[in-house]
Amino acid sequence: MTMTKPVTDPQWTGWHKGLAALIGAIVFVIGLRSYTDPDLWGHLRYGLDAIEAGTLIRTDPYSYLNEGYPWINHEWLMEVLMGVAWLADGEAGLIIMRLLVYSLTLTLVFWRLVTAARMSFVPAIVVWISVVLTTIWFNFPVRPQIFTFLLFTCTLIIVDEAEQGRYRWLWLMPFIVAAWVNLHGGFLAGCGILGIWTVAHLALNPRQWRQIVPPVALSALATLANPYGWELLHFLLETATVDRPEIADWQPLPVRSELGMIYLAVSGLALYSLHRSTLSKQPILIGLFFLLLILPLTAIRHLPLMGIGFAIFVGKHVESAWKTFPIRSQDIAVPRRLQPVPSILATVVALVGLVSFNWRFSPAMEVPYNAMILLRESSFRGRLMCDFGWGQYLIWHLGPEVQVGMDGRRETVYSPEVYDQYVDFHFGRNDWEAILKRQSADAVIVGRNSPPANLLALKPEWQQVFADESSVLFINTTSTAARVIEQAARTFQPRLSVTAFP
Repeated sequence: MTMTKPVTDPQWTGWHKGLAALIGAIVFVIGLRSYTDPDLWGHLRYGLDAIEAGTLIRTDPYSYLNEGYPWINHEWLMEVLMGVAWLADGEAGLIIMRLLVYSLTLTLVFWRLVTAARMSFVPAIVVWISVVLTTIWFNFPVRPQIFTFLLFTCTLIIVDEAEQGRYRWLWLMPFIVAAWVNLHGGFLAGCGILGIWTVAHLALNPRQWRQIVPPVALSALATLANPYGWELLHFLLETATVDRPEIADWQPLPVRSELGMIYLAVSGLALYSLHRSTLSKQPILIGLFFLLLILPLTAIRHLPLMGIGFAIFVGKHVESAWKTFPIRSQDIAVPRRLQPVPSILATVVALVGLVSFNWRFSPAMEVPYNAMILLRESSFRGRLMCDFGWGQYLIWHLGPEVQVGMDGRRETVYSPEVYDQYVDFHFGRNDWEAILKRQSADAVIVGRNSPPANLLALKPEWQQVFADESSVLFINTTSTAARVIEQAARTFQPRLSVTAFP
């Protein structure tokens, strides 16, 4: 059997650079759209509180069920950055911050593909678009995890360089970890990858310990560079293993879904490329990639980490597989006068996108807007049990005069016992009323036709005073504080238009 000689790949001409810029501009315009997230209001409120106080807020003023439980705010730095962006330019400031971080992540991946991996146009674009497809859905909201995607990319690049024997790159990790530990709990993933690589690499290269152990040990110590010290690590290691049945992002990736199809496509491309590649397979890096390949099957939110790992660890094998393809389209000679066309189109697309964008958040979730307005107009002051997904929305609009019973911070603010009681309330199971009796709630706001809404309707001590398509508001008939809600509800006129944010 005769082997077909690989066709020489086209160089990165002005035409190819322009096409890459055009594709990047299209992705940028698509990524302009920003969606609200259940935690958006809370992150911003806590960041503004910290800026106003000039210090980290350690005692939560917004919930009546924290019972002195310590507030471990592991995302405080991101929230301060959000507060700064908000004070600078409101919604536009938040969106610009998100765009800068995400654009930097994608730019870093692309730079790695075309410099270190020396990939030609088609394979580089295919791998880069794979990263876009696995990450962009998680970057539409302004969330602390956008920094995890950026710093995880940096970590994988450093590990890749160190695996090639360029150990000096490891000295960047302590600085990355010191920032990351205050931005988002995802630093555990980066430290995990670094730790696994260190053990595996030293097992095969024990003589290199002097170049590896010091920066890695310093990186481990950098995890303590946070306001809570070891307490934060202990907390995160405990919560990382807790089931979260009420949170979609923490459920296993459903293969029969849009994201599942993306996962299968990227996984298939990776496996095919590794099979066809003529490059030597570095077992440690391939092993790390397969570890990342498994993670989305445990939680949907790990899909971006898999996509980034595919680009950094497997990208060069995609290039090699492409070169061994027996049939490939030849590079088309483009007349010189047409070479600038893609670059011009890229500029036009980016400018039109920027000018036409309204720099506002689009709603991605139903919020109890009219119920919130009713509570605010009634001048209610008291204890409000609510759906945890709405808790931080209500904190932003009504707190701290109205204190919520649960919100998206979950175990960072609430004790395990309170959180378990809330989960029972949320699903209407076991002793579902326990959390309402723990400290008697004055009012309850939950989703319409939700289990607690249906159960409360059967209880004579709970009176429904308002309902719309998204929410139902009940008051405790024995609560004096809730009477103002009943009085206001008699003349309340729901708003026809709903504001998504703030």
